[in-house]
Amino acid sequence: MFCGSCGNQTNAAFLFCHVCDTYSPNGNAGTKANVGLRLFAHILDGVFGLLIFGVISAVSCAMIGVGGIGVSPRANDAQNMAAAGMGATLGFGTFLLAFVSYIVFVLFFLAKGKTPGKAMLGLRVADKRNGGIPGIGRMLLREIIGKFVSGLAIGLGYVWAIFDPDAQAWHDKIAGTVVLKSRVPSAQKVLAS
Repeated sequence: MFCGSCGNQTNAAFLFCHVCDTYSPNGNAGTKANVGLRLFAHILDGVFGLLIFGVISAVSCAMIGVGGIGVSPRANDAQNMAAAGMGATLGFGTFLLAFVSYIVFVLFFLAKGKTPGKAMLGLRVADKRNGGIPGIGRMLLREIIGKFVSGLAIGLGYVWAIFDPDAQAWHDKIAGTVVLKSRVPSAQKVLAS
């Protein structure tokens, strides 16, 4: 296969030319996701995170309130302190358990090259070289450090994807990734399986 941009021979399995670093469509891997879909996935991730945090906070506060139920004006101070302490312990324990569960949930998605929002929209993060799953290390680099860098300077790293010929934001360039829209299987393939 030859690169459409520089004319050099490239590996057909790779998504980018090894000489000029230009995107080469690979139908098996999917197509480049447009910036609008990526933005919508990012918004979904934020809404999803806020909802989860809201539920975690509500349950934790309810558990703290459960401890307050044992407080009685007729009880002595030691009994009231014990009941309040139990509520605080339950609340903190619930928050900690829910927070750790959420982290495990997010890591599950990242290990597959996705975020919950991307999964909902049929998007995935792919290794720039071959379209494979980048791996948990590169996904963490992309999602934590890369997105922090992209957000610096009033979000210029995110806006960069609009003008970049390969629709890569700074966090994609840092991690060596590209966001792809997964191929939709044809009706024949679906019926055959």
